[in-house]
Amino acid sequence: MTLLLLLTSYIAGNYLPALQIGKRSGAAISANGSGNPGARNAGRVFGKKAFVFVFLIDAGKGALAVWAALSLDGRAAIQLMSLAAVMLGHCYPIVHRFKGGKGAATFIGGLLIFNPVLLLPILLGFAVLYPAVKRFTAASVLSTITIIPCCFWLYDIKETLIALGIVALLLWTHRENLQTSKGRKQTR
Repeated sequence: MTLLLLLTSYIAGNYLPALQIGKRSGAAISANGSGNPGARNAGRVFGKKAFVFVFLIDAGKGALAVWAALSLDGRAAIQLMSLAAVMLGHCYPIVHRFKGGKGAATFIGGLLIFNPVLLLPILLGFAVLYPAVKRFTAASVLSTITIIPCCFWLYDIKETLIALGIVALLLWTHRENLQTSKGRKQTR
């Protein structure tokens, strides 16, 4: 049952709404803006409505995967594994030759269902980091690290390690954003 849930979550993650908007408009999102089929680039290429639409669908994938795990199993570890699976499907979709989004919206949607309280340390981390790095994406992604000690405090080591893997995935998919921020800071 767990394997089927994780596989279904991964497959759900493969749906990339930004690609559908591109097909309807006749413009390939992969050839415009940053080339990333996520909400931020959809907004950059197709406008604010596209950003909202893509963000909501991507967040919905994460929420649905965690909700399904909660409904079918209930264990926190399975919920986090389901979130990791849907994020992997979003970031590395097999149906799109493993070229997907970066997983931030999917992470947020899943976290809202898993434990919305964990958004508080992320918001606090962002408030502290943003003035220092002056880059929205870098501060947002780096602030996700704050959920690790919170998970350690609220859950067992198994859940903490899965959360660590999820945060590592976000850091990995946003590595160019983080390197760009580092490079800009050094040149100032």
